[in-house]
Amino acid sequence: MSVLPRSIPAHARRALDAALEGSGVRVTGSAPNTRVSLLVEYNGQTWRAAWLGISDHWGLIGPEGSGCEHTVGRPTDEVAETITAPWPKPEPADPYPNAPRTHLGFELPEFVRAEWGTERAEWFRLGLAAAVGKLPDTRPRT
Repeated sequence: MSVLPRSIPAHARRALDAALEGSGVRVTGSAPNTRVSLLVEYNGQTWRAAWLGISDHWGLIGPEGSGCEHTVGRPTDEVAETITAPWPKPEPADPYPNAPRTHLGFELPEFVRAEWGTERAEWFRLGLAAAVGKLPDTRPRT
């Protein structure tokens, strides 16, 4: 059965302070209601660094949009890199949320996605189905 750490060992705290030195990242204090988490600040953004108790690993939780909104385990020497790394750019919103991006395994052109509910798009889909041999079965049943 595993045992969770009850406090940050002195050697781990010294190693973290040494790793953050000169990076512009500073420890601002302990996180509330815990003895194994620290609040860390960089460019006005507050991160949370939790001692994981595994070798020299820290769990980082960053602000929304940082790419680390959930705990990301990092070795002590990568903590500063992770915090100071550029944030990922959000993907632009889909201009046609009601239209699929693919049909029968093929990427759909923008005009088909823009006019998804129209007859023109229906004919395009029918042409694509004919090309791949997946025509709908429309014969009368008896």
